[in-house]
Amino acid sequence: MNFRKVEGGYLIRLDEGDEVISSLESFVKEHKIQAAFLTGMGALGQATIGFYNIPDNSYMTRVFKDTLDVGNLTGNVAFREDTDEPFIHCHVTVADSVMQTYTGHLFNGNVLVTLEIYMRVFSEKLVRGRDPKIGYNQWRL
Repeated sequence: MNFRKVEGGYLIRLDEGDEVISSLESFVKEHKIQAAFLTGMGALGQATIGFYNIPDNSYMTRVFKDTLDVGNLTGNVAFREDTDEPFIHCHVTVADSVMQTYTGHLFNGNVLVTLEIYMRVFSEKLVRGRDPKIGYNQWRL
C-alpha cells in the first residue's frame, strides 16, 4: 500500500496481493481516522460479494476467483457501537472477462495489479449500531 495525504483526505493505492478490507482497517487505525467516504477503481483477483436478503436478515454471498475489473468501489468508514472497532463498509461493481457485471457488498477482495482509492476524511466520529428490527448495523446520527 502507498498513500499520499491530500486536501480533505488521502489518495491510497493498494497493490497486488493486498486484501482490501483488512488493508483499509489497518490504515484507518494507523491514521486515527474517525469517519470517511471512499471511492475507487482497479482490479481484483479474488472477491467475496454479497447481497443482503432483508426478509431473512442475512447475506447471500458469492466467491469470485477470476480476474475482476472494479468499475466502482464506494464505501464509508464508521465504528461499530458494540466493539468501537472500525467498520469498512464497501460496495463494488465489477465485471468479469466477458463483461458480465456484478454488484454488492464487498466482504473481501485481493487486489490484482492495483486498486486506487480516494478517502475523504471527516473529523467527527461516525458510529454504527444494530437495528434489531432489520438486524443490520446503521449509522447513529
